[in-house]
Amino acid sequence: MDKNTKTLRMNFFDEGGKPWTLTISNPKDNVAINEVKNVSDNIINNQLVEGKVGLVKTFNGAVIVTREEKPIE
Repeated sequence: MDKNTKTLRMNFFDEGGKPWTLTISNPKDNVAINEVKNVSDNIINNQLVEGKVGLVKTFNGAVIVTREEKPIE
């Protein structure tokens, strides 16, 4: 049986300019950028996460990653 999975990958930079990524499994279908921005704003404005060099400060976009697994027959 084939297996498909989706993840939402949200990209940020911390205070030192180092990248930081939040990965969310099984996001809802057709998630909109404004919904993703609301989450990113909440993380940044409430200082919820520290990266490698200080707090996560800047949202740098998001992507949906789709993975398909098929058995070898």
